Amino acid sequence: MQIGVTSEEAVTNRCVFVIHGCEISRTALQLMLQDEYETHEWSTVDQALARLRERRPDLLIIGESELGADTACVMDRIRDASPNTRILVVAGASAGAPHRSWQAAGVCGLLAQPLTVEAVRRKVRLALGLRAALAIGVETG
Repeated sequence: MQIGVTSEEAVTNRCVFVIHGCEISRTALQLMLQDEYETHEWSTVDQALARLRERRPDLLIIGESELGADTACVMDRIRDASPNTRILVVAGASAGAPHRSWQAAGVCGLLAQPLTVEAVRRKVRLALGLRAALAIGVETG
């Protein structure tokens, strides 16, 4: 059953790669996105790069720790393997200064922890160029 999936997303075949060293975060992201997108997960950049040669994702979500100290080098490797892939970084809420260097390296956005289903799906939709879903509150009486 697909919960909260729009018809626009259900008929498109978008692919998302998740690279995160934390198994819990990686699995949570995969579960949050699997209803809407073809989602694959890896714990290291090297594992994902091997697959990038076979399948080019529309979006790549990467943990800040996987970018390491040399963000530009990691981003160059990703761009060489998949030039048109958009990239989101999963970071702690206090990632201010590194975020600027990530933008300069070509990152299109930030997923701040703690991750929530609504925030992740909204950011992913926006990163993929889809319109954001309208949230309508429902009162119970």
